[in-house]
Parts: sequence; structure tokens; C-alpha cells
Amino acid sequence: MLVVRAGKGMLKQLEADRMAGRHGATRIAVIPDAGHDVHLDDPAAAESEAAAESEAAAESEAAAESEAAAKEAGAGA
Repeated sequence: MLVVRAGKGMLKQLEADRMAGRHGATRIAVIPDAGHDVHLDDPAAAESEAAAESEAAAESEAAAESEAAAKEAGAGA
């Protein structure tokens, strides 16, 4: 999960930390020069953070699948 916080927005770091704490693996991205509309104020940074989160999620899923396959292979041995 990704929480995006605009450096010039209303969401403060403490609240972002609380949001992230409600879920397991959550990353907080801060776009320093953006206001509330991060996707409009700094579209390149918003896209970059979204892409990084998608990549991290795919890597995590692949690692979990690999681990499950290894366990299954070990159980059959």
C-alpha cells in the first residue's frame, strides 16, 4: 500500500503515519513541492511513486509465490 503525502498539502506526517500503521506493508511517499492535487501539481513524481509501488508489489508477490513453491516442493520430497 502507498500513502502519498503532498509537502504543501493538509495531510500531516503524523496522520500519514497513522494511516500507514493501520495496514501491514505500507510506504509513505512525500512529494515536497505539491499541494493537495499531487497528480496535477507534480504528475511526474506522482507517476514515479505509483510505478515504484507497483514494482515493489509485483516483486513481493513473486517472492511469496516462489517461497510457497519451494515449501510445496520440500513437502513432496
